[in-house]
Amino acid sequence: MSTKTALCIAASGGVYKGALKGSDTYTTLLILFGGTAYLFYGAPGGANLSGVVVASNGAQRSDGRYSSASALDYRIGSAPAPPVALMANFANAPAVSGAAVNKDGSPNLAFSASAASMLDVAPSLVNASGLYNGCGMSFGGATDTRLTVAANGYAAGTTSSGCIFKGRVAPHAGVNAYDVAVTFGPAPCPNATVNGNAILDGPRLLVALPSPDRANVFFFDGRK
Repeated sequence: MSTKTALCIAASGGVYKGALKGSDTYTTLLILFGGTAYLFYGAPGGANLSGVVVASNGAQRSDGRYSSASALDYRIGSAPAPPVALMANFANAPAVSGAAVNKDGSPNLAFSASAASMLDVAPSLVNASGLYNGCGMSFGGATDTRLTVAANGYAAGTTSSGCIFKGRVAPHAGVNAYDVAVTFGPAPCPNATVNGNAILDGPRLLVALPSPDRANVFFFDGRK
């Protein structure tokens, strides 16, 4: 009798929406084909983003199970971000289940989700362009934020605390997501360039931009 070794393959890229198990806290899971993943979570009804798990170097086995041992759980106003392992089971897709697992092995943020209808919509700058009003968040707290995305991909924003940031937005190949890079500054902004990804869900734009050292993250949750 021979044994077969489960091979690591590219993750099931896409956007999946659901809720934390035993709760009405919503979740939105973005999986990129390179193994990077984002688990956004927040208050019922899709309002008030509470945090995001950002995972890197993930892989999916032949049985449909994705895992990343390199993930951080960023929660608004709560530093530092604890390390977690992000797990997701795509064996029963379009239904997906998973969790962010603490280092001691205990489950955290267990969720169930299903493929979002926007999977059929190709990302484009035509769809993403516009003025978004919402909330910018980090470990330092939350502030009212306005973000403008132009049809050529140029992006610029301001916060009520006086921070200015500028950068670029581009469609992410193969998945209904966007690549985002912005530079903050001058004071009172941190002088930093950050890179991450965004999801456009109808009029709503969710953005997660971890700092280069992964010690902090900038979220944006806004609507046209």
